[in-house]
Amino acid sequence: MSGGDVHSIQQARKAVEQLKREKLLRRSPASACSQDLIRFVQDYQKDDYLINGFTSDKMNPYRPKNNFQCLLF
Repeated sequence: MSGGDVHSIQQARKAVEQLKREKLLRRSPASACSQDLIRFVQDYQKDDYLINGFTSDKMNPYRPKNNFQCLLF
C-alpha cells in the first residue's frame, strides 16, 4: 500500500466514525426548533446591540477610532 492509500483509508474511517456518532443524535422537528429560536430572539431582543444599537458611541467597540494628527512645520 502506498502512503496515499493509507491516508484515504484513514479519512474514510474518520468519516464512518463521524456518521456513526451523528446517527445517535436526537433529532427535533424544524417547527419546534424555529419556535424556540423565535422565543429566544424575542426574550433577548432588548439586549441586542445589532437591533437596538449602542446607547453611546463610547460603548461601541467598533466605532471609528480618532486619529490624532499633529502637523509640524
